[in-house]
Amino acid sequence: MENNDYSHLKEEIISNNRIFDGKVIKVDHSRVKLPDGGTADREIVYHKGAVALIAVHQEEMYFVRQYRVAPDDFLLEIPAGKIEVGEAPRETAIKELREEIGGVAEELEEIQEFYVSPGFSNEYVYLYEARDMTIDVQELDDDEFLDIVTVQLQDLKKLLQAGAFRDSKTIIAVQHVIAAYNL
Repeated sequence: MENNDYSHLKEEIISNNRIFDGKVIKVDHSRVKLPDGGTADREIVYHKGAVALIAVHQEEMYFVRQYRVAPDDFLLEIPAGKIEVGEAPRETAIKELREEIGGVAEELEEIQEFYVSPGFSNEYVYLYEARDMTIDVQELDDDEFLDIVTVQLQDLKKLLQAGAFRDSKTIIAVQHVIAAYNL
């Protein structure tokens, strides 16, 4: 049986300096005490979390294509959005599905939760699958510009292997759909 006491690996923050306090993220420069007694510097990005949505309707999976400034690229992604203060992940999922693709789901099932890049960020994503969905009109935020893209389910594996999806939430979602739908 595995020992679940990992305290010998824990780092302790001994000093902290907030170097950025923005609308979406906060960034700290921290000094930590290492398990062996030494010290190291850590840069930590704090994020309120996000939701992402698997949206399959009539043998097609829904994606959005949008420009992302950080990688300077147009990415094909699943619908997603950040969780607002005081908002539950499920509420955000319902809102983002409607905003980004005009989707309304009879049921939302949580599929997975994961950290995006735990080496420097606490950003946590809740992945939902929208079930029994109808499609209406997009209700984009004023600062959102994206195209809806639908992909036939039988084409997902080929597109995944070709590198069409390059962000972690979308790759996880596509792999889930390929397995769940036996594609």
